[in-house]
Amino acid sequence: MYAYGTVLGFGVCRQTNDPKIVKIAYMHSWEEDMEIPRQVEVFTLSTRSWRSSYGTNLPRKSIEFGCDGRCIDGFYYWLATDRSTIDDDLWAYNLIISFDITSEEFREVNLPDSLVYDGSKHDLSFSSLRESLVVLRRNEHDENVVDVWLMEDGVSKPFTKLFTIYSPNAVLYCVWEFRKSGEPVFLPVDNDADLRKVPTPLRIAVYEPKSKHISNLDLGINGECSFDVYSYVETLLLHDLPTFYGF
Repeated sequence: MYAYGTVLGFGVCRQTNDPKIVKIAYMHSWEEDMEIPRQVEVFTLSTRSWRSSYGTNLPRKSIEFGCDGRCIDGFYYWLATDRSTIDDDLWAYNLIISFDITSEEFREVNLPDSLVYDGSKHDLSFSSLRESLVVLRRNEHDENVVDVWLMEDGVSKPFTKLFTIYSPNAVLYCVWEFRKSGEPVFLPVDNDADLRKVPTPLRIAVYEPKSKHISNLDLGINGECSFDVYSYVETLLLHDLPTFYGF
């Protein structure tokens, strides 16, 4: 049995302002304990073509990428798991893989000790706060609790725990983004709701870290539907190039 995977990342080179897409493809055989070497390709808008990455330090074969990724300040970050450290209890080593959009070099970023082995990477997710990476940890024993960690600048990329979101009357179904003031925006779901279905009615709530107060925002959305919330960024519009490309 073979497992195939492809992860993508997008960012803009800080030196040339050239948009880039990085694609990492891999194939792994669980029975034969064999893995074909990863293929890392980069698409640049200026050349309108794919090529091999300039970087020489490709991610280790034992690294398994998650689906969650985020581009911050010229780096693309993925949540990942080191499969080589899985023990008899199937606990894994969680970490972050970064990709420098300019130099195209990969790097491993260590998570705080409380996030390394405490649950799987599926309990973790990314967000951003004022151009800094935020790691959200869902409590596997209490779905009303989410811890918020901020990655600071510096060579070692240290993390600081900002606060814990606690919603006693509703499950924290999803924490989307942060306001500029630092307040997280999330989707609350009734404690007795079936999480396998799309929650209704849909509503958005804001958590105030200092007062620990939760405010519900009435969107006027009724019926069965779904939506997402994203931070606003200026549109990347290149006037001298066609708008669409096929990949």
